[in-house]
Amino acid sequence: MKNKTSKMPIFLDYNATVPMRIVAKKSILEAIESPLNASSVHSLGREGRKKLEHARETLAQHLGIPASQIIFNSGATEGNNTVLQHFSNDKVITSAIEHPAVLEAVKNAIQAPVNTEGQIDLSALEELLIKEKPALVSIMAINNETGVIQPIKEASALIHRHGALFHCDAAQALGKINLNMQELGIDFLTLSAHKVGGPQGTGALAIGFCGITPTLLHGGGQEKSARGGTENVAGISGFGAALTETLASMDQEQERLKNLKDKLETELVKIEGITIHGQSAPRANNTTLFSLKGTSSDTLLISLDLDGFCVSNGSACSSGKVKISHVLKAMGVDNTLASATIRISTGWKTTLDDIENFIEAFKKIAARVAQ
Repeated sequence: MKNKTSKMPIFLDYNATVPMRIVAKKSILEAIESPLNASSVHSLGREGRKKLEHARETLAQHLGIPASQIIFNSGATEGNNTVLQHFSNDKVITSAIEHPAVLEAVKNAIQAPVNTEGQIDLSALEELLIKEKPALVSIMAINNETGVIQPIKEASALIHRHGALFHCDAAQALGKINLNMQELGIDFLTLSAHKVGGPQGTGALAIGFCGITPTLLHGGGQEKSARGGTENVAGISGFGAALTETLASMDQEQERLKNLKDKLETELVKIEGITIHGQSAPRANNTTLFSLKGTSSDTLLISLDLDGFCVSNGSACSSGKVKISHVLKAMGVDNTLASATIRISTGWKTTLDDIENFIEAFKKIAARVAQ
């Protein structure tokens, strides 16, 4: 069915990108009104620097680290590559369910397994730590496909006990769970602005108290020589504005999204052939990854798109092709079921009407498949 209230499609793909928040748009527009280069010493340069430092302080307070340990960049992909390539001559362990921005950055990394619910197997991880003696371990905070929350604090304690450093891709976690780096024991943390309603192409690498500052891009004194290149003042300003609004209503918003998820999943499990992946594990309140037996992701995505719904089959792929998820493979899901999977991810603009419209449309699609 088409969206009853608007010709615009119903967007349920927030894990891919979040619609930009109004405050972020306003902040960006204000910043691009003037030629703000934060490295310049004149008044406009100082204005640009002020915007950068305000955003840096906002993020640092949330992460529980000094503002000087925030390095702005183009996003989590750059941050992941910055950290992982710094350790390219050392042994590195990643989880088997990491985003390609981690897995492709260190192709010779040792992969730690996850259980059938999609959480890192801590016993298996410890065995690898003892055997391989890595310099770095990379485990994401929240999986972008399943929404499963990883046991970060427990993993970091284990990793540090065996003498390794800990990198965490937290692109999906900002504004959803606690990310205090000291409390969680995170040495390197990577983020993207567009996952909280900021602009695409902006992000940050946050460094804990390990005493190491990985550097990927050289060529200038920007970001205290940790990341060469003129800072994206407008993008970073938008990031700070979006983050401020996200954090101000974080608890209430997470409760609202949990109610939407509960509504969705209560109705989904009534449909014969539905499997919700990672259902018994702690999950982000905005994410549901599920399969419908007897169909395919392609069929479901096309049918829902025709009905006016923007959803995904998991990780957004630059090729635009639907592929069987490496995350589901790592969880032991068979290929037939994995190839019949879609992901619903919600956010700040999602309404109860959106969820109810989706449920109604999906039930009709499932009924056609069952015939």
